[in-house]
Amino acid sequence: MKSGFDISIIKGDGYLIMPLSVGRLNLGQSPTICYKMLDLFNKKLQTFSNDVIFLYTNGIYFNTTEPAYITRERTNKIILSHSAALRKMIDKKKQYVPNAFHFLPIDYVLLNSKYFEPFFKKLKDLEKKDKQFRKYIQKDMGERKYDEANVNFILEEVAIVHILRQKLVELPRTLVKNDVWRLVVYPGPPMYADLYQWKKKILLQDDKDNPFNSGQYDAEQQKMFLFDEVEL
Repeated sequence: MKSGFDISIIKGDGYLIMPLSVGRLNLGQSPTICYKMLDLFNKKLQTFSNDVIFLYTNGIYFNTTEPAYITRERTNKIILSHSAALRKMIDKKKQYVPNAFHFLPIDYVLLNSKYFEPFFKKLKDLEKKDKQFRKYIQKDMGERKYDEANVNFILEEVAIVHILRQKLVELPRTLVKNDVWRLVVYPGPPMYADLYQWKKKILLQDDKDNPFNSGQYDAEQQKMFLFDEVEL
C-alpha cells in the first residue's frame, strides 16, 4: 500500500469509520454519497465480518460563541434527518446487515476513552508553545478567526480521530471479531495539525496491528494518505 493511491484490498475484519461533519451532510457527505462509499469499500473487503461507524461530529460545534440551545436545535435537526435517510436506504436496499451500522455522536469517544483529556491537554500545550503548530492549525481553519473556540474545534477532532485509529476506545460490534483494522474515511485530505502531531510523535503511537493507524482515506480523490509518507 502506497500513499497517494487507492486501496485494492483490505484483509481481515475491522471498522470503516466515517466522521460526518454537520456542515457537509447535505453536500459531500449526503446519505446518497455515504452509501456510494459503502459500495466502493464493499468491493475491497476480503471478509464480510466488518462494521461501519458513522461518527457525527455534532459535539464539536458547541465550540462557538452563539447560544448553546440554538446550536443544539440546529445540529440535532440536521443529524437526525441525515441518519434517518441513511437507515432508510440501508433497510430498503437489503444489501448489508443493518445492525452492522452504528450511528454515534462524537461524544461517545470522550465518554469511553480515558485518553481524550490527556491528549487534548498535550495538544493545547503544544499550541501554546509551538509557532509551527499554530501555523498548521490556522491552515486547517481556513478563513475562520484564530480564537480559542476554533482552536479547540480543531484540537478535539485531532485527538478523537487519533484515538480511533490507535484503537484506544472500544467500538460497538456486530460482525467484527478481531478488530484488525480501522480505516478513517473523509472527503478531503488529512488535517495539517493531525499530520504535524503524528510526525512529532506528540500523542501515543502504540498500535502496531492496524495498517491504517497513521493514515486517512480521502473519499473525494479515492486515495489513501499515509502520514509517514506525506510531506508538510
